[in-house]
Amino acid sequence: MTFWRFKSIQRFLTFTDVRAPTFADKFWEIRQMIKEWNTHMTNVFLAAWVICLDESMSIWHQRWTCPGWIFCPRKPHPFGNEYHTACCALTNILFSIELVEGKDSPPQVAREFSGNGKTGGLLMRVLRPYFYTGRYVVLDSGFCVLKAICDLQKVGVYSCALIKKRKFWPKGVPGEAMQSHFDGMNVGDCDAIQGVMEGTTYNLWGMKEPDYVMRMMATGGPLDANDSCRTASHRWNEAGVEVHRTFKYKCPYDWHFWYRHAVDDHNNLRHSLPSIEDSWKTQRWETRVFSFILAITEVNAFLCLRYFTFGKGTLPGCPTLLAFRRRLAWQMIKNSWIMSEEEREDEVRIPSLHQLMTAPPHAKHYRNRQWNTTAESKYQQYMCRNHCGKKIRTYCACTPGHWLCYNCFGQHTREAETEGS
Repeated sequence: MTFWRFKSIQRFLTFTDVRAPTFADKFWEIRQMIKEWNTHMTNVFLAAWVICLDESMSIWHQRWTCPGWIFCPRKPHPFGNEYHTACCALTNILFSIELVEGKDSPPQVAREFSGNGKTGGLLMRVLRPYFYTGRYVVLDSGFCVLKAICDLQKVGVYSCALIKKRKFWPKGVPGEAMQSHFDGMNVGDCDAIQGVMEGTTYNLWGMKEPDYVMRMMATGGPLDANDSCRTASHRWNEAGVEVHRTFKYKCPYDWHFWYRHAVDDHNNLRHSLPSIEDSWKTQRWETRVFSFILAITEVNAFLCLRYFTFGKGTLPGCPTLLAFRRRLAWQMIKNSWIMSEEEREDEVRIPSLHQLMTAPPHAKHYRNRQWNTTAESKYQQYMCRNHCGKKIRTYCACTPGHWLCYNCFGQHTREAETEGS
């Protein structure tokens, strides 16, 4: 297949069979794709006893063509879409994603568990397949909302979140009092505050470090050490004298250090070159969302092979990610599931007459069943024919050359269906 043939096929890809809504929704083409992927992962994969929840980035540098675009400077890839993702902390297999829509989220789209608050609703939606299973969830400081982890405990999911002070301490956390309580204690000493919120018992844990107190909020786990916990060794200076102390981490802290990197490790594998997202160049945002999900699935397949077939990668013969990608690429090229020409002719296909398409670069107008690509600007924009005031490069497949924005596309399809009936 030539590169130009691939680009032509890419222009006609559709990712949903749901009709465009009557209101402006920049995410309607990818909502069904994300929902179906989450449902599929729920049906085919069961996470271990501990789960890690964190953020993942999908790279996209042009903010004006990317709904929900954010700049997150603390990330290795700071530009693009942010997804809240959950993965099994033992295998690093990612099983749930939710796109951060931000201000582009339409108010007409109802979200489940919205009554639990922004953070609480997010945790409930992502972890819904594991309600009443007693799973333990490791959360970073971005999810340290006391009410949210208490709501999770009500549905049988226990969690632990790192506490950090940003402008203020999180609600219900006496941060300064905890700091003064640990003054004079030895490094490695732990203590806890127990409280009750809406009938749910929670704990605020603290561990003395050489220069700070590590605080955590949790609804599960013993504040005790066992044989599996790691031994920590700290060295620091006090009044010019070097001090050394060795101690065992308590279980909640040991679990936090062991499993907090699960999502980050998955992201590192996904971004390692040659990656699908880096290789698949596209100017269509919906295709980038598809390539993001495809890249996650590829890494999940590699992690499944490494963990279950090659004993966590310790058995001989375990392929590297690069070798796995090469073999997978050849299997996709020589795909035995692809239909033969005879089977393809026998299959009845009903093409969709109404699809929102993007004009090719330098498009000026459409004449004699072909595009005139003599426009000076590579991405020349034109006024929507419905006179809504938007300048766009999109049109409906039924009438090439008649410029139509995504807001007016839904009205166009309904009018066409009314005329057809």
